Parts: sequence; structure tokens; C-alpha cells
Amino acid sequence: MHKASTLCLGCFLQIEGAFVQGIGFFMLEEYLSNSDGLVIPEGTWTYKIPTIETIPRQFNVEIMNSGHHKKRLLSSKASGEPPLLLAALVHCATRAVIKEARKQLLRWKGLNESDSTFQLEVPATMSIVKKLQCLL
Repeated sequence: MHKASTLCLGCFLQIEGAFVQGIGFFMLEEYLSNSDGLVIPEGTWTYKIPTIETIPRQFNVEIMNSGHHKKRLLSSKASGEPPLLLAALVHCATRAVIKEARKQLLRWKGLNESDSTFQLEVPATMSIVKKLQCLL
């Protein structure tokens, strides 16, 4: 029983860690590139990792087993990649919030709401989000 609970705890931590890593990728990790599109390495001093303020306050993870392979989750050994990509939902939700904020601002100004088109790049850092919401 101890080995099984350790395995489950490891899977939970891997899933949660991958999701938080995805939040970092979609919302925090800025990098510079040159004219050829290649990343200019700056080292780790300017790297912004997700912090306790970045992680959702309520974060429920449930692991379901397919029953076909008792030693693997959902018939797979991979449990990190799906939650990493699932973090794209944070970016999508942020885009939806910006869209509604822009519509509301245009409505208050008595302007046409259809003029609220914009592009939200990855990463969608806080300064970009504020600028797109017309807060900067």
C-alpha cells in the first residue's frame, strides 16, 4: 500500500507541476529573439518562474485508471504532457476577459463594440494584458 500511495502522490505532483509549468509558458516566460527568430539566451537571472500567486488557490486533480493496465494511468506512462497543454485554457480565459473588458469600455464610450479585435500573443504577460484592456 505504501508504494501505491507514493506512486499516486508522484503522479499528482507531476500533473500539478506540468500544469503550473504550462501557465508559466503561456503567461510569464518572455524571451528575446534576434532578426532570424532565434532565441537570445540571457541566462537564468531574468527567468520568471510561476510563484504561489500564479498557482490556482483551488487545484483539484483526480486520476482515473482504465483498468486495462494496472501499472499505468489511463494505459499510458505519460501524465505530464496533457496538463502542460491544458494550461492553454488559462491563456484562452485571459483572452475572453480582455475581449469582454474591451467591449464594455467601448460600450461606455458609446462606440461600436465590433471594433474590439486584438491578438493575444504567447506569453500573455501582465503588461500586455493591461495594455490590451486599455489600462496602461
